[in-house]
Amino acid sequence: MINRESITKEKVQNFSAIVIILLSAIMVLKWKDYENNMIEGSKTTIIDTSQTRLVPKPEVLAKINLLEKMAMAERSKITVMVEHDNSPLTNTYPMILDATNSFDPDLGDEIQFVWKQIAGPNVEIMPNPFEGKVSFEGEEGEYTFELTVADDYGSKATITKTVIIIAEPNQPPVIEMNVRQGSELK
Repeated sequence: MINRESITKEKVQNFSAIVIILLSAIMVLKWKDYENNMIEGSKTTIIDTSQTRLVPKPEVLAKINLLEKMAMAERSKITVMVEHDNSPLTNTYPMILDATNSFDPDLGDEIQFVWKQIAGPNVEIMPNPFEGKVSFEGEEGEYTFELTVADDYGSKATITKTVIIIAEPNQPPVIEMNVRQGSELK
């Protein structure tokens, strides 16, 4: 006599074996598909990006250029403050512009200086604009000067410097007052 329990157990085992075989077959097919994709992917040309140079958009380059120019302009500014000298009549500050360490790398070439004020309240360049070291006396304000140094052959170099003179500092008086009972009349 056949036991019903043993038939059911055998059916479950057979069914489990069929499921395992089907899952294994599916996994093998998926693996083959993965292998084929990898083989196809390896056949495509690999681009060497180490030699590729990325170029920013023109508007990004323009912004970078503008920021660099602004930074250079700020670095070329010299800020000074008029010293407090206890005299409200003095409101100027003497400044020296010294380019006497300038030179021409071609030994023996003489150099000439030309100073020119290009912005700010008008000042006199002393003793004259053709010296290596000049001075001016300025009030509060921003002064921009251009220096061109040329050699005998006509080669030139030009630099621009801005001098900012800040007004003489002056603190307001400090009031100390006491209130008390009494009279100053006698």
